[in-house]
Amino acid sequence: MNMKETRYPVEITLGGNTRIYSPEFQAEEQYAAAWKRVLLLSHGKAEVRCCCLGPGDKRLSIHSRSNSDTFHLARFPETGPEHSEDCIYYGVDPNMSGLGAYRRGVVQELDDGNVKIKLKVGLQQRAAIAPQEEQTGTSSEAKKPAGRGRPGQASMTLLGLLHYLWTEAGFHTWSPSMQGKRNLGVLHYHLLQVASSTYAGKVRLSSNLLIGTPTAAGRQAELNKAKAVEAMNRRRRLVIVAPLAQYQAGMEEGSRLPISGYHGIPHLQVTREIWDVLQRRFVSELNSWMAGDQVVAIVQTDVPTPATGSMQARVVDAALMVTTPQWIPVDSGYEAAVVAALVAENRRFEKPLRFDAGEDRVFPDFWLRDRAEDLPMEVWGRTDPDYIARKEQKIVHYDEKYGPGKWWQWDATTGSAIPPFP
Repeated sequence: MNMKETRYPVEITLGGNTRIYSPEFQAEEQYAAAWKRVLLLSHGKAEVRCCCLGPGDKRLSIHSRSNSDTFHLARFPETGPEHSEDCIYYGVDPNMSGLGAYRRGVVQELDDGNVKIKLKVGLQQRAAIAPQEEQTGTSSEAKKPAGRGRPGQASMTLLGLLHYLWTEAGFHTWSPSMQGKRNLGVLHYHLLQVASSTYAGKVRLSSNLLIGTPTAAGRQAELNKAKAVEAMNRRRRLVIVAPLAQYQAGMEEGSRLPISGYHGIPHLQVTREIWDVLQRRFVSELNSWMAGDQVVAIVQTDVPTPATGSMQARVVDAALMVTTPQWIPVDSGYEAAVVAALVAENRRFEKPLRFDAGEDRVFPDFWLRDRAEDLPMEVWGRTDPDYIARKEQKIVHYDEKYGPGKWWQWDATTGSAIPPFP
């Protein structure tokens, strides 16, 4: 369930006069003509603010859609964190996760409220590409283990794209009101909503994105199939997001990538080399899959082709992410245990995702969000020398920023129980 669902009143100041317009006036069909007139008369002249409970100025701008006489509101670029989390204009603070590690322009907020991202591998099939890149769909840099990129990365990898979709859809967060409201169909809906306002180059991501769906009958499966056919006709690559199917022995040796929610999605042809790349980059995620955990795959394919009674597409790159039953991403079984405990205690929290950030970016394993100020939470789960050195650096950072004992930590390697939450 996406948190960004509430439309708040807006305040419009024009010529010294200020009026507040209700959510109903902004959205309901019976007021459409009157609301359009308000926006038309205010366009380019008025100061507009959202009346949500967020901490900032929450300035909005009025835009006219190209080739039409319609108008809409959009937040000012990079002002998303000023809005409350449930506001439709809310956007995550990039400095609270790995999102802030990209160079300017990799994730670009457009004036019309859409977002343009720069992917490492484009969605349009090129006429000719180098043999090695043709086989894997990535450069050697993209094959590095997750989290080994450099600060100021100049493009977004496939794993970064998965983290972006998850974050913008709000599935990295949890509040008690979400209990029982997350399933694969809901996931499909909200990820597609994000993709509809996201461009990869000149291509609207939703045109190429197929997402797992729980049933063969229904609009979601039909939409997947229609987009696969269009990608074949327009020679576009596909991006597919779906959970891996429940593991059975030998699946990791097969010629098809086993996914659940496959309705309307072409058969995904996968080579031994792709399996080897996944084994190098995502060994922990594959082990979690084999142990029965829920693992989400994001796949980039070549242009789909016809197959007997169906369609097929060759996988050129893939990335994996472990999630809890609530679809919250986790990096270890220890983190999954913390999520389970937080959910059981009806706490509100967030899992910041790494995107393509390097290890020099400091942000916690979780943010506890139901206190006056967000509180960082760290789960220590390894004892190798490099990890211990990194742990000591992070402890110093948190002690300096929040004060000793003013943040939460659990050293799971000691065998101790999860400490009480603040």
